Amino acid sequence: MDWRDADSYAPLLDADRSLFAWEWLRRDANYRAAAVRARSTHSGPTPPCASAEEFGLLGFEPAHLGVPDARPVWRSDHHPYVLWAEAGGVNTSSDLFDPDRLRGLVRLVAGHGCDHLLLSDGLRSIRIDGPAGTFSGGPACLRYRIEGLAAAEAPLLTLRRFLALCGSGRFSRSLHRRGAQARRWILMLRASDALAAGATQREIAATLLSRSAAEPLWRSRESSIRSQAQRLVRAARNMTDGGYRCFLR
Repeated sequence: MDWRDADSYAPLLDADRSLFAWEWLRRDANYRAAAVRARSTHSGPTPPCASAEEFGLLGFEPAHLGVPDARPVWRSDHHPYVLWAEAGGVNTSSDLFDPDRLRGLVRLVAGHGCDHLLLSDGLRSIRIDGPAGTFSGGPACLRYRIEGLAAAEAPLLTLRRFLALCGSGRFSRSLHRRGAQARRWILMLRASDALAAGATQREIAATLLSRSAAEPLWRSRESSIRSQAQRLVRAARNMTDGGYRCFLR
């Protein structure tokens, strides 16, 4: 991705926070190497495996896939916005969940005795887990498990998003709001990509913050831009060192 091309990062403006985490993870050299090794030892869809779980995922997602093409499936202990559901509610035809009705949005990962259902259009996502066979056994009436006080907030939001999606067939704009700091997060990604490409702090400042940074003596004349560039680079390096996991909480 060309860090100078703002348009190539534009889809991230409407992406869920968890997809910002993915954008950082897929840039991780250790992850990229592990994903390549996994592809060389497995044929077909990659099953859940310990090496993928070390990176917070249930299975490897190809690192070359960015938003909106990627469909990362995060571990629930890393990503609290996962709702637990079981088949076995009151079985009425009007109240059954049929994954086939949302076929274009469905990704199902099975493992460790569970079904892990991801519903995503590449920008917004909903995660529901359940016992093996919950989502692969045909239409079912679901029962949901939500516990605690503070701990209930994340899965409750997921339930509201899920009900809205099932009711309209579309992701709710009001329940999947654009991140207030999305533009700042994108700048951090671009700064990280710039550093990886060998760009100087001055080049980063001139491209991402102010054209005046390209002028001679910019360090003395544009001290505020210089400070902004320094903060941006520090933030990008922090994310590269694992700080991106904050997007999963």
